[in-house]
Parts: sequence; structure tokens; C-alpha cells
Amino acid sequence: MIPYGKTIMGKIHYDPDDQMVCTELDQGVRNKTVGAEDLTPFYMARRGDCSFVQKIRTMENIGIAVGIVVDDSNESIEEVLMSDDGTGGGIRIPSMLISKSDGDKLINWMNNAKPEEFQQLVVLCTFEMPYNDDDKVRYDFWYTSSSDRALDFLEDFHQMA
Repeated sequence: MIPYGKTIMGKIHYDPDDQMVCTELDQGVRNKTVGAEDLTPFYMARRGDCSFVQKIRTMENIGIAVGIVVDDSNESIEEVLMSDDGTGGGIRIPSMLISKSDGDKLINWMNNAKPEEFQQLVVLCTFEMPYNDDDKVRYDFWYTSSSDRALDFLEDFHQMA
């Protein structure tokens, strides 16, 4: 669920002892890594070992507001789709993929920051839809490929489009 037109601001968190975030986290991990006082925490994990969906669901289950996945290779992330593994229909937090170089910079800074510096780090994420001022109506359909209702809709819509 992407909150288009909205901005989310919060502190970013990362656990160097669990970089992949592929196993369930409990509230103790959230309180240790994030802290109970952080109302809109961002959480970062490295790509690999499990699906994007599993990583983001694991973050969502402990109350994370935005999930960030750091790519595992130096590639153009504009060409990478954070695909659904078939179980992502219930996820309600936005997530994003960032480049390996950007993620490494953030992680290195977080690992070396003094506590007072770390307290000042705030991340701002704005979800914007590109706007084109021509006469055409543009649309995107986002759906879970395992949803029969979504596939039926697309078949019906295709006849009208």
C-alpha cells in the first residue's frame, strides 16, 4: 500500500547482527533496535536469502512504517522490480529498494556515528505520482498475480480499453 501524495518522516534503523531480516523479529528486537518511542520507524535490510515480501512482512510485524531493502549488487535499481512472491497481498507498509552504494553509505555512517549524531538522523520519504499534462489518461494497475479477481478485471478491462 503506497500512500501516494503523502510524506513519511522517521528515524532509520538497521541491525548489523541481522542484516538480511529473513526470520521473524519480536518486540524485544524492535525495542532494542528501534525503540518504543519511534512512531514512524524506517528499517533497512540487505537484499538476499529470502524474498522481498518476507523481509517487508517481517518488518511490518514489529510495527515498522517503511521498509528499505539495500540491493546486493551494483546495478541500476530502476530496472529491478520488487516482485511479489505470491504472499504479499496483505502487506500494508510501503517499501523501496535502494542502490548498493547508497545503502552502504547509510550503513557505514550508522555503524560509525556517535549516539548524539545518530539521534539527529531523520529520513523523509515522499510518495509522488508523476504528472503529465497532456490529453491522455495514464494509469498503472498493481495487483497480486495470484489473485483471480485481479486477473478477471484485467481481462474485462482489456476488452474496453
